[in-house]
Amino acid sequence: MTASNNQISNTRVLIAQIPEGVAPNKSHFRTVTVTEDKPELEEGAIFIKNAVLSLDPYIKFDFSSGNEESPVAGFGLGKIIDSKNPAFPVGSTFFGPVRWESYSILTQDQGLGESINLDAGLDKDLPLSVYNGVLGLSGFTVWDSLKRLGDMKKGETIYISSAAGTLGLLAGQLAKRQGLRVIGSAGSDKKVEYLKNELGFDAAFNYKTQDRRAALIEAAPKGLDIYYDLVFDDTVDIALDLLNPHGRIISVGTLALHQGQEPAAPKNLINILMKQLRYEGYMVYEYFDQWESFWKEVTPLVKSGEIKFAETVLEGELDIVAETYDRFLQGEFKGKVSVKIADL
Repeated sequence: MTASNNQISNTRVLIAQIPEGVAPNKSHFRTVTVTEDKPELEEGAIFIKNAVLSLDPYIKFDFSSGNEESPVAGFGLGKIIDSKNPAFPVGSTFFGPVRWESYSILTQDQGLGESINLDAGLDKDLPLSVYNGVLGLSGFTVWDSLKRLGDMKKGETIYISSAAGTLGLLAGQLAKRQGLRVIGSAGSDKKVEYLKNELGFDAAFNYKTQDRRAALIEAAPKGLDIYYDLVFDDTVDIALDLLNPHGRIISVGTLALHQGQEPAAPKNLINILMKQLRYEGYMVYEYFDQWESFWKEVTPLVKSGEIKFAETVLEGELDIVAETYDRFLQGEFKGKVSVKIADL
């Protein structure tokens, strides 16, 4: 909301120091509103009105300045309202790293390298929120990591942890399209049924109520060929035991860390040598030159319904972002979770 011709009213979410090993919850956040002068942009910078914020297991904050509180940053969609960057003209639709606030400034040194001008791939027939999820960074991460590291072959078996989340849903469907047997795990019986009955997973189980090793042995009696790891916990130990020779682990997510759990520390790494396994990590930011190829392939599949997606879009003021975040980390929502704070 504009405070005057030369000022803006900017609401933002701040976070206090997080105790070590504790996932952030609503008690750690505070929402403030400040009146600021409209910025004078340096060359290459852009000024964004944020519209849809993405809730992801990772958030960024910085206490290096010595302040007791830090702005919180994640990813989001918005409209560019001022620009000194020809790649992001005024009026274009933006996706990239932004603070949890009404308006954000990005410079060449602060986030523009991780940003996308969505106008090249924006499909007006689809809700904008899909560019936070299945057609955004989450979807691109899955599509590109499977292409680069999966070496998927018809008839192989892939296991996907956190399979009812944004990345897991798409990973399973893309693997099915390649002819793989797909197994997923999720944190509720309702999500398990969704994976099997709606998305066509060959098998799925509730990791909270079932023994993971026993469930995987039952679902994959001939072993696993790929473990698509979105959690980074001790499931890695199980996968290393159950992977067939020349199997692959693709490490993409660290949900366990964000939930305050112990990270993976496998004691059976000898399996990598003895079974000639590949264990590779994937970080998406090196591969943004492939965005248009991703949109060209996946957008028609989303529009036709061949690729299904689940999303939760909450609408309201910025304070609901903080209220929702800990519920999101505990898996209360299905699919991609976004918070709409403004219209474009």
